[in-house]
Amino acid sequence: MEDHMPAWQKLILLFSIAIALICISTFKPMTTADAANYEKFFYFHDNILIETMTEPTYIYLSRLYLSLGFGVIAMFLTYALIAIPIKLTLLWKLTPFVFTAMIVYVGIYYPMQDVVQIRCGVATAFLFWTIIPLEKRQYFKAAALLIVAALFHYSSLAFLPILFVGNMEIGKYWKWILGLSIPICILLYIAGFGAFSLIPGEAIEGKLDHYREVSETGADVKYVPYKQIAFMAEFIMLYIFIFFYDTIHRHCRYAPILIKVLALEMGFLILFADIEVLGKRLHDLFGIFNTLSFTCLLYIIRPRYVARIGLAAFCLTHYIVHMINEIYFH
Repeated sequence: MEDHMPAWQKLILLFSIAIALICISTFKPMTTADAANYEKFFYFHDNILIETMTEPTYIYLSRLYLSLGFGVIAMFLTYALIAIPIKLTLLWKLTPFVFTAMIVYVGIYYPMQDVVQIRCGVATAFLFWTIIPLEKRQYFKAAALLIVAALFHYSSLAFLPILFVGNMEIGKYWKWILGLSIPICILLYIAGFGAFSLIPGEAIEGKLDHYREVSETGADVKYVPYKQIAFMAEFIMLYIFIFFYDTIHRHCRYAPILIKVLALEMGFLILFADIEVLGKRLHDLFGIFNTLSFTCLLYIIRPRYVARIGLAAFCLTHYIVHMINEIYFH
């Protein structure tokens, strides 16, 4: 259906979906995970602890809206109006399979980023935007977008390696580097190496302490990322993308960036597993690129409906597992 739908119908449907997603993000129940925290950050933004943990954009917008007499819903609406249109516009521009990409976005990343972690949601929009200037070697524009993303969420600075190597062609040596990167990260994890010790914590000490406290709360079972089903699916996809790189690159000129981001997010998940919340946050931050990279399966799997069904099943399973964890184990 998507392959034969006229462009004007796609635009109308995409616009309708955007309106629905913005409304859900804005008027979500305050019982939604993190909603109460954002409300507290909004009304008590002058608290020294909150000011240390929260990015300047949220602090200054909170002050502005409070001075105008608005409540926290105005903040939810603002973040939704920034993040969601940027992401959907980029999907429209970057792939002919925009609604297949939407399945991945709505099934996995929208609930986490644009409903729960709204600062992360805006940051991921600007990080996703860097894919265009990076492919065109417009490094200053890509750096400017990275800085804007960091103003909404400090962890966006972890994207810096992609700024330097993202657009490099994936030749034989890069294939070896990418192919060995995750097994090496797993071996480092087994050996007890934790990348958290390498972070200079002075500038963001409050946030790092918060991540450590959250990870240690109720941590009766050690988190092992490479034993998770979602991680194994990404692991398999990484090797599929490396093996079929030439085919994918013929259809998608952003393939070098997408494959490197996928390897980077998986590496972060493993290396920062000693602070589970931080590892997951870094992994999820770059996950928005998967909305595009996962559609590359349609270039190598025939018939295409098989890939679409597989992606839909994966996203549905991920969504159900995520919701069960939020309801019963959060």
